[in-house]
Amino acid sequence: MDSFHEIPRHAAVFLMFALAACGGSNNPSSQGATSGGGGGGGGGNGTGLPIPDPLAAAQPASNFTRTADFAPCYIGGDGNTYCFYGLNQIGAQHVYAQGAYGGGVVVAVIDTGIETTHSELDANISPDSTDIVRGAALIDEVGHGTHVAGIIAAERNSLLMHGVAFDATILAIRADTRVTDAVVCGGPGTCSVFNTVDITAGLNYAAGKAHVINMSLGLVGTTVENSMGAAFEQALIDAMAAGAIVVVAAGNDAAAEPSLPGAYAGNATVNASGQMIAVGAVDETGAQASFSNDCGSAMNFCLVAPGVNIISTIPEGWIELQSGTSQATPYVSGAAALLIQLWPTLLPSEVVDILLTTATDLGAAGVDTVYGHGLLNLSAAILPAGTLEVPLSPLATGEGVALDGTALSLGSAFGDALTNSSLLGQAFALDDYDRNYSVDLNDLVTRSSRGFGLQALLGGGSVETVDAELPNGMKIAMGVSDDNETDSPADWAGMAVEDGEEQQLHGMSLEVESGLGASVRFGYDVTPEQQMARLAASEPAGLFWMPGDLLGAQHGLVDAGTGVSLSHQLDPSSILSFGWVDQADDADEWTPDAKIGEITLAHRFDNGAIGYAGFSTVDEQGGFLGSDAAGGFAVDGADTQFYSLGGRYPMAAGLELIGNYTLGKADMRADGTSLLSEWSEIRAEAFGVGLVKNGVLGRHDRIGLLAGQPLRVSSGEATVTAPVDYLIDKTVVQDSERVSMTPSGREIDLQLAYDTPLGAGAAISGWVMMQFEPGHVASADPAYGVGLRFSAEF
Repeated sequence: MDSFHEIPRHAAVFLMFALAACGGSNNPSSQGATSGGGGGGGGGNGTGLPIPDPLAAAQPASNFTRTADFAPCYIGGDGNTYCFYGLNQIGAQHVYAQGAYGGGVVVAVIDTGIETTHSELDANISPDSTDIVRGAALIDEVGHGTHVAGIIAAERNSLLMHGVAFDATILAIRADTRVTDAVVCGGPGTCSVFNTVDITAGLNYAAGKAHVINMSLGLVGTTVENSMGAAFEQALIDAMAAGAIVVVAAGNDAAAEPSLPGAYAGNATVNASGQMIAVGAVDETGAQASFSNDCGSAMNFCLVAPGVNIISTIPEGWIELQSGTSQATPYVSGAAALLIQLWPTLLPSEVVDILLTTATDLGAAGVDTVYGHGLLNLSAAILPAGTLEVPLSPLATGEGVALDGTALSLGSAFGDALTNSSLLGQAFALDDYDRNYSVDLNDLVTRSSRGFGLQALLGGGSVETVDAELPNGMKIAMGVSDDNETDSPADWAGMAVEDGEEQQLHGMSLEVESGLGASVRFGYDVTPEQQMARLAASEPAGLFWMPGDLLGAQHGLVDAGTGVSLSHQLDPSSILSFGWVDQADDADEWTPDAKIGEITLAHRFDNGAIGYAGFSTVDEQGGFLGSDAAGGFAVDGADTQFYSLGGRYPMAAGLELIGNYTLGKADMRADGTSLLSEWSEIRAEAFGVGLVKNGVLGRHDRIGLLAGQPLRVSSGEATVTAPVDYLIDKTVVQDSERVSMTPSGREIDLQLAYDTPLGAGAAISGWVMMQFEPGHVASADPAYGVGLRFSAEF
C-alpha cells in the first residue's frame, strides 16, 4: 500500500521556524470571536450534481469598492504586516463585480479534515462532509485541510479573511492517518500520511456530489512513470465522468515533473476528458516558488497560482501563513467554482479550458514546462471568447448573428421611435463557449439627424460648372471639383480629369430634345432632386435652402447615382414626365442598392397656376425609409410608394403661393429571422406650404417664407423579439413585444429666405431657419440656424 505525506505542511513548518527566528508568531491574527454569515448549502446525495442558479437580473451588485476589499492586511503578533495578496493577483475582484461569489457550487477537499466550528468556515461546510478512514466525527488534527478549505471558501463575514469563492460549499473528506513514527514523519513529532486506498475512497465518495475536487497532496519523489494503481486511476476517471473538475498540487520537491497524482493531468488516458489541472506555485511577484515542481509533461493541463505566504484558516479559530503548491491549488479550485456559478451551462472541460487558455503567460512564450499555461487570471477568464453572437432562435446552437455587425440606424422620419425598448435592454449575446453576456441592444440603435444641412455651405473644394449647347437640340452640363474624398460613378467611368492635381467629376447630365415636344435627360452622379428638378413644379428654384425636405421628401431617400428622365408635352398646358435614378453604393463596383422611379403629370391653368400629381416608388435594399439595418436588425429591404400633390398659385403680381403634400406607404421585405419582425405597413407624411414674393427691394430679388413638416412616420408597428433569459440546458428564452415606430413629436420647420443678384455674375443668398421639436422628438428644444452665401462667376 502506497503512502504519501501532505506536501505543504513541511513548507508551513519551515515558514514557522523562519518567523520564530525573528521572534514572532506565525499567527498574524487571533481567533475570531463570533461566527458570521455567508452562503450555506448542503452537499449532493450522490444522485446528481446540484445545479447552481444562473445569476438573475436581481442579483445584488457587488459591494467590493476598495482595494482593501480584495487585499486585507493584518498585523501579526510579531509586529509584521501580512497582506492577503492572492485575490488581487488572480483578478478575483472582476468576478465579484459581476455578483458571483461561488453560491451553489460544491468543492470537495480531500485532505486532513476541517475544523467545523471555525468562524470563517462553519456556514459553508456541507453536512455530507466525512472522515472516510474512520467514520468518526470530522475534525482536523493537523490543520492542513482547514487551511486549504479557507483559501477556497472562507466566509466574507468581516472576520479575519475570506476565500476565493466565499459562498461556495465545502465537502470536506478527511482521508489522512495520524502517525508518530519519526522516520515516516521526516523528523520527531506527529504527522499525517495518506494511503492510496483512502484517497481512492475519497474520490469515489466525492463523485456525483462535487463540482470541483481539490487534492492538495502528493506522493513525494514520484515521477510520471510511476503509477498509483488501476483502482485509483479508475476513481479519477469516474469522478470526472460524474462531472467533477479535479485540481491537484504539482508538488514541493523543486522537481522538473509534477508528483503524483498531479502528474496524471498530463496522462492522455486518465485525463482524456480534459477535466484535470495540475497547479504549481508562484510568489507575490509572479516568480516560481523555490519549492514548486515544474509543470513538466503535464504542461498542457497545468498552471500556477499564489502559493507563498498565503493567509488562511487553521484550527482553534485562527489564521496562519503557509506556503506550498497545496496553497496554490485551492486558488484554482475557487476560481473554477466562480466560473461555474457565473455560467452553469459550461461543461467541466470548458471551465478547465477557459482557466488554462486565459492564464497570464509566464516564462518562455506560450505553454512551457515550468509554468504551463501561466498564472491564473480570472479577470481574463470572464471576458468573452471569440465572436459574441446574439441568438435569434430558442436554442443556443441555433441561428445567431454577430453582435459586432448588429446595428440599426433609423432614418430621420422615425425620430425617437424604438427608444429604450425594455426587451432590447434585457438581451444577451453568447461567446464561443456559449456563455451569456448581458448587452443592451438599445445602444446599437442610432437615429439620423437632419439638422439644417448648413455644413454644405462649407463644402470641401471648389466646384466649377460647365454647360454648353450642342447641335441638334442637345445640352450638356457637368461639375468638376478638387474634392477627392468620395468616389462617384464618374470615377468608375474613368471620367476624372487632370489639371495640375487630381480632380473629380461631380455630376454630369446630357439632355436631348426632339422636335415633337419630348426630351430625354441622362445623368451621372446626380441626385433624384437634380435629375427630376423639372418635375418639382412647386419649387422656386434656388431660393430656399434644401426645400426638398418639405416639397419632395421621397427624393432624399436615394443618394446620387445614374439617372434618366423623359418629359413629353401632351398639349400646350400639360406635361407627362418619367424619371429613374439608381443609387451608387459605397463599394468599389458601381452596384445600385436603392433606386427611385417617378411619374408626374403637371398642368398649367389659364390663371397661371400650376398643379401636379405624382407617383414615386422607392426600392431600398437592406434598409427602409432612409434607415440602415444590419446583423440582428437586418431586413431584406422595403418597397415604398409615394403619392404627391402640389403646385403654385399666383395670388397677386409677384406673389405666389406654393405647396406640396406627400404620403408614403412602405411595405417591408423581412423574410429572415430578425430582432424586428411582423412589420405593419409604415406610413409617412411630409408637407410644405409657402409664400414667395419677387421684386421686394429691387426688380430681381426674392423673399420667401416656407413652413412645413419633413418626412415623419405617422403610423406603423413592428414586433421586437429578443433573448431575455438563458437556462441551464442552453435553452434561449425569448420574449416579444409590439412597438410603435412613430416618433414622440412632430417637427415643424420655418424658413425665411432672401436672394438678390449683385451684378457681374455675383449674387448673395441668406436664410433664417427654425425647427420646433427637431428630429420629431417632443422633448427637444427648438433649433435655430442662419446661413449666408456669396457666389460669383469667374
